[in-house]
Amino acid sequence: MNNFNVFLIGLDVILMALAGYYLYWQSKIQVASRYAVTQLMWAVFLGFWFMTTRVDNLPYIVFISIFLVLSIMAGTGGLAPTRLIANGILARVIPYANMSSITLTPVSLPNGQEWVVAVFALSKRRMVRLTFQASLQNFMTELTKVLPKTVPVTVQRMN
Repeated sequence: MNNFNVFLIGLDVILMALAGYYLYWQSKIQVASRYAVTQLMWAVFLGFWFMTTRVDNLPYIVFISIFLVLSIMAGTGGLAPTRLIANGILARVIPYANMSSITLTPVSLPNGQEWVVAVFALSKRRMVRLTFQASLQNFMTELTKVLPKTVPVTVQRMN
């Protein structure tokens, strides 16, 4: 067993633990956001790319498999009881206490559906955007159940 295989096995264990951690928090989601389809497109692209590399190294195959599973899981987000679950592979589980503000933009679609685009500001340079398929009133009701009173919420109307 060479050093690269040892490195890959260690990375496989870390990524499996990360997948378990994300799966735990995804199971806690009470209000799900719309799935981020771009994450799925990246997973499909990477899957086809990795399939073209003829590798018979088991730790590498396990690494690619876990990475693809994490890429597919990365599209799921929403509101959990104590944390925001963002889209993406890294830094997805964010405590509500870390938020500096939230901006909500209600959107009415021509087919009658109502969506809310929520921008959760963590700092001046870091924001998380999630889209929820709900009316503004219903979403505000769910948000006030989990959000600390110290986080200001702004409703922004589209012109």
